[in-house]
Amino acid sequence: MRKKYFGTDGIRGTYDKFPITSSFFYDLCASIKKTQKNIKKILIGKDTRVSCDIIEGAIASGFKNVGVQSDTCGVVSTPILSFNTKKFNYDLGVMISASHNPYKDNGIKIFNKNGEKLSDNDEIDIENNITFNQKKLSSYEEKKSINYVDYKNYEEILIRKFSVLSGFKQKIVLDCAHGSLHKIGPKIFRSLDLNFVSYACKPNGKNINKKCGATHPKELSQKLLKTKAQIGISFDGDADRVIFCDENGKIVDGDFILAILARFLKNNNKLKNNLIIGTQMSNLGFRKFLIDNKINYLLSKVGDRYVIEMMKKNDCILGGEQSGHIIFSENAYCGDGIFTALTMLQILKEQGSSLSKLCNNLFNKVPQKLVNLELKNDPSKILDNNIIKDLLNKSDKIENCDVLLRKSGTENLLRLMVQSNSFSVMNNIIKEFIFEIQRLDGN
Repeated sequence: MRKKYFGTDGIRGTYDKFPITSSFFYDLCASIKKTQKNIKKILIGKDTRVSCDIIEGAIASGFKNVGVQSDTCGVVSTPILSFNTKKFNYDLGVMISASHNPYKDNGIKIFNKNGEKLSDNDEIDIENNITFNQKKLSSYEEKKSINYVDYKNYEEILIRKFSVLSGFKQKIVLDCAHGSLHKIGPKIFRSLDLNFVSYACKPNGKNINKKCGATHPKELSQKLLKTKAQIGISFDGDADRVIFCDENGKIVDGDFILAILARFLKNNNKLKNNLIIGTQMSNLGFRKFLIDNKINYLLSKVGDRYVIEMMKKNDCILGGEQSGHIIFSENAYCGDGIFTALTMLQILKEQGSSLSKLCNNLFNKVPQKLVNLELKNDPSKILDNNIIKDLLNKSDKIENCDVLLRKSGTENLLRLMVQSNSFSVMNNIIKEFIFEIQRLDGN
């Protein structure tokens, strides 16, 4: 059964357009309570979007209406909300964020009492139980039900765990995306006495991810070269992902991060079951690196939730995505940008290396392109079309080539990823898919 409102990472869309409205979230709370009857108290976190306070109020009011206590820990990263939900015995955690999207978008991610995202089946059950009353909330109703709690435990844990970074002198540029870590990130780096400069730390409600953050790595590269730093670190809006750049300004994405981590863990006999989890977006060069280094790997569907499901099923301690979601099961089953960043710094210190030297000894990326195709019609109908299926079957038979065509979890579009050792082969495949998809869609 296909979901109506939940995508690959919660519910997301343009604020004040259904379903990203106060009345929808108010009604959703009743459905959650009906679906999970034992819920008594929930914790809310949020990023810095101008619409977050209104959605927070609607959620708190909606839960109060069904007898559930709501606390908020204010502006925090998604991994901190996940941690606090489990640590302080909440029945549910709700993170208000649209991650890397622009400020006009918003949404929610829901975590169970273990700090893990709800399963597909849980989300389908919630959707099936929702009844729309379309209640209009007053500004008073949207604010009166919120109780603020100030939890600092996660920050303290990170500072203790990574105290080994004392004496690490490489200069760091820290991009906080005007988002969840705009205060917390620099605070932790200062507490660890790291040599850093930060930017994108002044959110105004409308500048989150604007020419900054993990989806704008060129900005990070330019800042690093301008400040003559050795390492660049860039989070997305809710800081569950991270991207790096080296001292030459070269971008280091999730595939390279996973390769560094996997080799480090294997060399220290800490890579449980000699296994990591990637996704179908993983670069062919990265996959070859794992084979050459005799590291086993499995590929999940795109989305950190699916990486986590496969990690749990196969008793794996490390997984992640090319986009920068990196999951350490020892820490939590949630992508965590700042934990990943500090772990990478620890490796650099222990090995006395620059980031470029670590990456130079890894792999060469196979040419790879991602194309987003906006549609008029339902993407599922195109994916089910025999012409598209035949194209996918044909591309599967091409040596050193990989094609992934999938529906977006948040927008009405198809995402086409093609990678091949040959640029001409890659571009010809893309042209063929675009032509047929646009023809089938009536463009």
